[in-house]
Amino acid sequence: VCVVGLAWWGINSLMSARADDASLLLYHATKTFEGDAAPGSFTPAGDIEAAEAEFQQVIDSFGRSEQADMARLYLARIALSRGETDQARASLVELAQKHDDDVIGRLANLDLINLRIASGQGIEVAAELEAMVTGRSKGLPRDVALYRLGELFADEGDEEKARTYLEMLVEEFPESPFINGARQRLLELS
Repeated sequence: VCVVGLAWWGINSLMSARADDASLLLYHATKTFEGDAAPGSFTPAGDIEAAEAEFQQVIDSFGRSEQADMARLYLARIALSRGETDQARASLVELAQKHDDDVIGRLANLDLINLRIASGQGIEVAAELEAMVTGRSKGLPRDVALYRLGELFADEGDEEKARTYLEMLVEEFPESPFINGARQRLLELS
């Protein structure tokens, strides 16, 4: 019993140390990617090529970890920024399927939705987002779906629908990270 207990403790200690190492490596890669950008900025201001190499190092060193999957998400975003949509789409679909109910999957789903909207599939995406808002689908959190719907309809010129979704977001999710963007869009629509 003591040997089994010691082996269990040793394995858990080793796994914890590996997770810590993976997290630290991912943190440094993310900092390289973001550079001097303001927190929450959607546009990285760092050294993209160096960050790409660091994200790949996370994947090579810790391939099956959640940190490696987050690095894959960043690499897909870098591929998108370069116009390599097929490669990015394949990675995002794989991540969305693997992480169907956690933050990595939700971020991958959001990127896939943005990619589909950019390719002219706004009407189909709007129907999917409305299903997420009503709870019939779980691809994104409700506040994210509301915000994305508001943006989508505002961009397509349907100000009434855009205003409806953005107002729902403001009223129902005052702590959402999208609240400031929703308020700004509402001002623009007034």
